[in-house]
Amino acid sequence: MPDESYAFGSFQLVPAQRLLLNSGRSLRLGSRALEILITLVECAGKTVSKDQLIGRVWPDTVVDEGALRVHVAAVRKALGDGREGNRFIVSDPGRGYSFVAPVTREQRQWGPAPTPNQPARSGNLPVLLTRVVGRDEVIETVVSRYSQHRLVTIVGPGGIGKTTVAIAAADQMSASFVDGIWFVGLATLVDAALVPSTVGAALGMPSTGGDPLTALAAWSRDKHMLIVLDCCEHVAGAAAAVAEAVLRAAPRACILATSRESLRAEGEWLLRIPSLRVPSAPVGLSRPLLKFARQASPVE
Repeated sequence: MPDESYAFGSFQLVPAQRLLLNSGRSLRLGSRALEILITLVECAGKTVSKDQLIGRVWPDTVVDEGALRVHVAAVRKALGDGREGNRFIVSDPGRGYSFVAPVTREQRQWGPAPTPNQPARSGNLPVLLTRVVGRDEVIETVVSRYSQHRLVTIVGPGGIGKTTVAIAAADQMSASFVDGIWFVGLATLVDAALVPSTVGAALGMPSTGGDPLTALAAWSRDKHMLIVLDCCEHVAGAAAAVAEAVLRAAPRACILATSRESLRAEGEWLLRIPSLRVPSAPVGLSRPLLKFARQASPVE
């Protein structure tokens, strides 16, 4: 029987199969973020209140608006909202959110859903939209280190590609973690005290009202997962505390961090990422272009 799907831009959303495609390629999106997207798309052009979204995504749990904001941000990032003039989700201050991109409703026959022997992996790891160039050796080093170290921090200056390497390495390990790979971006976080609750919200952890670090450790206890803590340098102490608490409580959990400096956490293994090499004499480049290539810095 055909499933109803929604098309917008280069994306297709199939709610019945919990599937989001970009140009035919499946995108990873956490279950709660996907539920938010489905709700907004089904109500495209209308403002969906924060209470409505929280009630649908967390029907039996009390959560604060911070958790909702984190997951809406994950949806926006997956869609590339705000890049190249694309606008999908608009916030209505004090009320909620609305999906503003044109949406076409379709009926289409899709392939079978994953079988019990092929479960869809959980997590919210972003998808790299471009091919990673010149980092194969570094990525392999990150992956190989998890047989000996449960906390690996990729260190280097801003703009060198730490986030790209972390996502690519985590993607290669996706089949190794039954409870998924979870990406937590900390770049915009101002208050270090919010790191534990931010991590918990990204993981979909219910809000308990108690100490968020203690709650996060307890919730993680039986999880076999990889947490990617991205851009930790300005909250290094708090990120270290989260890593240590989770790794002590959850023997099958691992942490991959990116930072401009060491977290100085117990058991941390550092990998300093080198600059990409520029060939000494690229074929086909004129002297002015060659000079520019040598001066340019990789963008993270």
